[in-house]
Amino acid sequence: MRRKMVGISLLLLVLLAAVFVSLTVLFSGGYERIIGLNWDPDLPRSSGCLYETDSGTSPHGDGLRYHVLEYAPGSGLAAALEEQTEECAPAECGAAFIWDGLSVPADWRPDPAQCCCFTKAHPSDSRNELWLLLSADGTWLYAAESFL
Repeated sequence: MRRKMVGISLLLLVLLAAVFVSLTVLFSGGYERIIGLNWDPDLPRSSGCLYETDSGTSPHGDGLRYHVLEYAPGSGLAAALEEQTEECAPAECGAAFIWDGLSVPADWRPDPAQCCCFTKAHPSDSRNELWLLLSADGTWLYAAESFL
């Protein structure tokens, strides 16, 4: 009888863990959710992250982050960026500073002149910078962040 109770208890623990993992995956977002939490834009869900790098952890939370996210055509990303961020001229885009600081390979750096460039002020610290570059076809978002 005791073996049966232990077996049932283990089975229930495994089922509970499976439900927890499923709910976590279902309700957690990709990196676009992190951008939303840090900067306030509500971006559509991406298909996935193609490239990512950062400067590592810091006791003060400062550093550099860079992500390349892929989107399906017609995802609504361009409209979300136009409504919730500020468009800037490619010459004004400060992402190159972040790419250089992270030693991002050239094949993961877009040409700002071939992209729509956007920025967003940080809600609580104006020293922080966010640069969002949208590929010409609207399917790749290059997100460069600097936290000071």
